[in-house]
Amino acid sequence: MGGFLMTDSVINIDNKQLLLSYIFAIIAMILTSVNGINRNKDIVIGTIRMTVQLFIAGYILVYIFDSSSFILTVLMLAVMEFFAIFNIVSSKKDKFNKKLIGSIAISQIIGSIFSLAFFLLIVIRPKPIYNPQYLVPLGGMVIGNSMTGINLALNSIESSIEDKRITIEGSLMLGATPRMAMNKIIQSSFDTAITPTLNNIKNMGIISLPGMMTGQILGGVSPLIAIRYQITIMTAIMSSVTICVFIFLRLAYKKFFNDQDQLI
Repeated sequence: MGGFLMTDSVINIDNKQLLLSYIFAIIAMILTSVNGINRNKDIVIGTIRMTVQLFIAGYILVYIFDSSSFILTVLMLAVMEFFAIFNIVSSKKDKFNKKLIGSIAISQIIGSIFSLAFFLLIVIRPKPIYNPQYLVPLGGMVIGNSMTGINLALNSIESSIEDKRITIEGSLMLGATPRMAMNKIIQSSFDTAITPTLNNIKNMGIISLPGMMTGQILGGVSPLIAIRYQITIMTAIMSSVTICVFIFLRLAYKKFFNDQDQLI
């Protein structure tokens, strides 16, 4: 399948127009201040970080796209996986069980890579298969959504264990295995983690036009082609999120118990 169809109708955004867009950030700062919420520092830092990071990513992607290097493309994918795992771990400000890092890494990598590989090898089939024009942006969407799913599952299972510690310990005293004692918590955490993705899919096309589809249309691609791409990538994202969360919860719950099956 060929690349995206670009036309001369694409409107370029110059530096002046880019600077004008920061007015939206100023509006956000004003409204948060009016509501008595001092988030101006976060807005400024977030906007600056976003700008710097995206420009760096843009220049890197231009180089990778021009080189069409297999090594650079795979390296870019590995970097995205690393930072996805790092972001999940670093988001935990409270005491973090370091035993969970392995579960996070395994689930994130297996789930996202499996879905991305199937998507490229079976559905899109670009030539070459590692074409960075497809692998990098599609990989970013799959990896990013999988990261969010695992993070939600992690937060849910930790909070549920804290809230239901007495119930879990009571089940263990009555002879239940850790898996049996954690079954409802695992189910609830799984549902919590995948719900945003499912809601996003249900509302797509009616309430909102997703970013990938919008970007393709602005780039001159036929809306019908953009729709097909969006449907395929969203099913890949849904698959990746569910696989990652499923694997994570099956591995992670064990890390909350010691060798004597006692709740830590």
